[in-house]
Amino acid sequence: MQTKMREEFAKIFGEGREPEFYFAPGRVNLIGTYALARKNDCGKMRFYSLNFTRFGMLAVEGPANEFTNVLADNWCNYPKGVMWAYTQKGYTIDSGLDILYYGNIPNGSGLSSSASIEVATAVILNDQFGFDVDMVEVSKICQFSENKFNGVNCGIMDQFAIAMGKAGHAIFLDTADLSYTYA
Repeated sequence: MQTKMREEFAKIFGEGREPEFYFAPGRVNLIGTYALARKNDCGKMRFYSLNFTRFGMLAVEGPANEFTNVLADNWCNYPKGVMWAYTQKGYTIDSGLDILYYGNIPNGSGLSSSASIEVATAVILNDQFGFDVDMVEVSKICQFSENKFNGVNCGIMDQFAIAMGKAGHAIFLDTADLSYTYA
């Protein structure tokens, strides 16, 4: 998986600094969203999905706090929304990023493909920009993004389960106060 993604990344975004590899599970943690990402010097957020090659690469210019949900941007509204949400919470995204995504969650299956791409994007932002955002807060930022940027009135269960998942465990989550225990 990583080797093929690295080859595709180089074809799409060109040679340069080696990208970092990321993964966020879906609600079923054997499947999820894989991503490769690196900062770029062009100042643009450039997104490409191996699942949606028909859309090609989307390049978004301008500061993330000015991103808007554009219907034609389709799936890219999820990572754009997370970037926008980080800026709304006071974080500064001060350079562009190249991000290649691949997901093996069936779209529309109810297994949280949108939450998975959101959490993967948040982890990328934390790593690439040195943000110290814990995973409970990541789940809250991702829910905020889906609610306010994408207009989906979802709860926090999917984002929380993906951000806080632990191999071999189930999570008992009280969504009223986000208290949780692993079983």
